[in-house]
Amino acid sequence: MDTEQRSYFLVVNLIAGLGLCKRLFPSVRKELDRRGISYDLHYTNEPQEAIDVARMGVDAGFTYVVAMGGDGTINEVANGLGDGGATLGVIPAGKGNDFARMMGIPIDPVRAIDALENGVVRNVDLGMLNGDRRFVNGVGIGIDAQVARDVLQSKRLSGSPAYFSAAIREVFRFKAFSALLETDEWSEQSRWLSVGIANGKYCGGGFKLAPRADVNDGRLDLAAIGDFPRVERLLRLVQARNGKHLGLRQVRYVQSKKIIVSSDEKLVAHMDGEPYRLPKERLTV
Repeated sequence: MDTEQRSYFLVVNLIAGLGLCKRLFPSVRKELDRRGISYDLHYTNEPQEAIDVARMGVDAGFTYVVAMGGDGTINEVANGLGDGGATLGVIPAGKGNDFARMMGIPIDPVRAIDALENGVVRNVDLGMLNGDRRFVNGVGIGIDAQVARDVLQSKRLSGSPAYFSAAIREVFRFKAFSALLETDEWSEQSRWLSVGIANGKYCGGGFKLAPRADVNDGRLDLAAIGDFPRVERLLRLVQARNGKHLGLRQVRYVQSKKIIVSSDEKLVAHMDGEPYRLPKERLTV
């Protein structure tokens, strides 16, 4: 592709990955400059700030807006782009980087610049929560959401090891919750360890929770995992990481354009790896 006529609006989330992005950016900037790539640079330091910054880029006429950070940063930039017609680029620098993994973008942020220069533009689906918040990768309720919160508080590990370590801890202490799951064709009330509503295959730093998901098939993939005895959970965790859990009798896997989750309990949730406060009683995706 001809990049000489292309200028990028670069949104760098300095707090992504608990400071990982801040440490990586100098080498990324050096490489961008070495290649003579034109970019307009904007830093963010607060949650939700990238939404407004990305919107500024679209309003300024940029047609390529690049998110450097984790899945949460990508989520915010995607929400800021709205329907303005700009193309989203990604330089991964978070703890999970599941969206980049799903899209085949190199996890090494310097190598990801190759995708900016030579990558193919693709159309992908977006999920919508209660009609007002978009997501690129997925929404998780239950144990995977608690794992995401644990990872955000982790000071020692990053990437897949951080998620796997947190998942092992939660396997033994997380309590299943009661919820009604509904699509237009199916419904079930049960107790669940995890309810994943996925656009992409991966969550939690490489867990293949929704192995049949396709980012442009026009459907969401519901992967709901019922409860197991604690000693059995560890084995099932490994199966879920490798996408080998769909045949288990406690697992429900449904594809649909709309999914509704209802519960009287206070549920813990994440959206694209970031903690998300669910509306009371009912969530429509």
